Amino acid sequence: MAIQIHPTTVPGKGILITEGVRGDGAILVNEQGKRFINELLTRDVVSQNILKQPNAHAYVIFNDALVKQNKTIDTYFKQKLVFEGDSVEALATAIKMDPKQLSATLAAYTGYAKAKKDTEFGRESFKQTLDSGKYYAIEVTPGIHHTMGGIAINTKAQVVDNQGKVIPNLFAAGEAAGGVHGANRLGGNSLADIVTFGRIGADEAVKEIKAGH
Repeated sequence: MAIQIHPTTVPGKGILITEGVRGDGAILVNEQGKRFINELLTRDVVSQNILKQPNAHAYVIFNDALVKQNKTIDTYFKQKLVFEGDSVEALATAIKMDPKQLSATLAAYTGYAKAKKDTEFGRESFKQTLDSGKYYAIEVTPGIHHTMGGIAINTKAQVVDNQGKVIPNLFAAGEAAGGVHGANRLGGNSLADIVTFGRIGADEAVKEIKAGH
């Protein structure tokens, strides 16, 4: 069994900051105000790199242009997870970060975004520059997101023992059951496990009940 770690969860709150925020143009910086990774790499790679930063945390940095594009962020404001500043320097002060370093980082990234080439970390998708508007930050750290593998089942969602024999009246689906994900699940794929094997398991359980098992 493997555990998938999501790179951007809010420390101590168990709230996940969706990858869509980074996908729409946000960056990750450490507490020194420096980028350290291509923000769009796989969850395991980004998580490992956040854990290597001072105090094993980072900040998702974005601006007004991204807020207007990604409505999910409205929820984070309502949950009071967002630091904000009218300028880069004001945001840096709010999160106790070196203003000059954060300004330099955002200026460098904006240059990459305009040139469509990130010479530092190889990011290839740039939906926003970070050179205007109010600025925002959310503190994040990796957190457990999904388990891959577990109880062995057959095609009828029946749980089987280590000899492959069916354990009567026991069914499993979703994260509790073994699957095809390997060591790194793609986002959304677990829904197929839940819906498909949940339905199959329910149908098989009803058949057993009617058969008097």
